[in-house]
Amino acid sequence: MSGPLTVSSRAEACAALVRRVEDTVGILLFGAMLVVVLTQVLVRFLLYQWLQIAWADEIGRALLVWSSFWGAVLVTRESRHITVDLVYDAVPAPAQLALRILGDVVLAGFLLLVLSMGLPIFLDSLRRPSPATGLPFFIFDGALWISSGLMIVHVAVNAARRWRTRATPTAASASTDPL
Repeated sequence: MSGPLTVSSRAEACAALVRRVEDTVGILLFGAMLVVVLTQVLVRFLLYQWLQIAWADEIGRALLVWSSFWGAVLVTRESRHITVDLVYDAVPAPAQLALRILGDVVLAGFLLLVLSMGLPIFLDSLRRPSPATGLPFFIFDGALWISSGLMIVHVAVNAARRWRTRATPTAASASTDPL
């Protein structure tokens, strides 16, 4: 009986590690954006006669893009995207489950569409240099493609978790499964 428990505990440990890594990346992206933008403001308004940092605007925008899409990944992981639950709350539990499944399928389908249609743009961004820094344009275009892939994983994990909790006799309460 220790076999399934061990696999479950390994999966939970792996999930906790992934959660910590994702949270750390989010903090680093936002912190780097804050430092770059504040440095840019300081240089632009106080040190503009002696110092020019043309790269700060481009890097600041890239960090804003990455922070925004990384935030979407974290929100998807927690199933906390903004929802309109007026209809969801008004229908019985079987219909709520159907709406939840439909929502997961539509979101996963949209993200798969973004991945498939965005692949040529993503591959081109690895070769095309950005204007100010000369870095690959991936610093902008990579955010959407990578975050879409991570969000698909989180949608699938969340859907599987919801199915697993509904299949067990101790179903999760509404407070533990945000819409």
